[in-house]
Amino acid sequence: MDLKKIFILGAGCWGSTLANLYSKKGFEITLWEPVEEFRKFLVVNRHPKFFNYIKLSSEVKITGDISEIKNAEIVMFVVPSKYLKDTLLKIKDSEVDFRNKIFISCIKGFDLKTLSRPTQMIHNLLSFSYNNIFVFSGPSHAEEVAQGLPTAITIAGKNLRILKKLQKLLSTTNLRVYTNTDVLGVEIAGTIKNVYAIAAGICDGLSLGNNAKSALITRCLKEMIIVGKIFGAEVKTFLGLSGLGDLLTTAYSNYSRNRNFGEYIVKFKDIEKAKQKIKTSIEGYYTSKVLYELSKKYSIDLPIAREVYYIIYKNKSPKDALKSLLLRKLKEEFQGYVL
Repeated sequence: MDLKKIFILGAGCWGSTLANLYSKKGFEITLWEPVEEFRKFLVVNRHPKFFNYIKLSSEVKITGDISEIKNAEIVMFVVPSKYLKDTLLKIKDSEVDFRNKIFISCIKGFDLKTLSRPTQMIHNLLSFSYNNIFVFSGPSHAEEVAQGLPTAITIAGKNLRILKKLQKLLSTTNLRVYTNTDVLGVEIAGTIKNVYAIAAGICDGLSLGNNAKSALITRCLKEMIIVGKIFGAEVKTFLGLSGLGDLLTTAYSNYSRNRNFGEYIVKFKDIEKAKQKIKTSIEGYYTSKVLYELSKKYSIDLPIAREVYYIIYKNKSPKDALKSLLLRKLKEEFQGYVL
């Protein structure tokens, strides 16, 4: 298998950026956009709405027909997490034989109803082998990758032979790919950091300063590690690109939709107005609810994630949430870590 044909599910900012990146490297790229309005815009303008950092190569094929997945060797999932189930069911209904394909999840979110991770959903809904499912995650804002700025990212999987091959195939001059066998950790870290990026945005919106933000990010990492350990992930993964690296990027960058959303919550004092200002999908908005449910289910204390949930879904004011965090019982710094 040459692995030169890639089918990318999702033509948003990241999906289109990856399509352009790998088309220029010589891959045969098909970019799937199911919404006719957005697909027509792509065909005419060669970039997604709200994202003009790229001009799609003429070699990139744009389609709305998911059955064209049959021609691909690599399938990259880049749809928002809330649309993954419908996308998987469309693949299943297409009756395409996908058993010999390689699936790569670029999704950073959970299923809202089942609390499942993307790799779990791919495995369960398509009866697809975990051995051929990989996760592509890390600090990689599409805007910077599209501009050719240096970026490092992680490809995680269990099949070492294919993992090494994907590392080489997906690396470019400016995109350095590292391997990791902790699929669980990479997937969880990349997903839940979005909740903490919202917290960072709220911190910025309240003008709390650098001391507070540094403390916040450090304690956010602590909560991420606790969640990872509950599911059996490796601590070191959360100290790497898909953990701390991605957390820092989304917590500090003006490109971060989740960080910006947090800042807008403070500015507009209205969740719906803040969402409308972002325009595109805010994964942390949905993940905060899932993370809150998981914390109750497994009886784990995640005070920062809990306050973000209360702000978004219970209309708690950011200032009151801040008070709740600061007035908690004093404790030893590493209490709660499971190393």
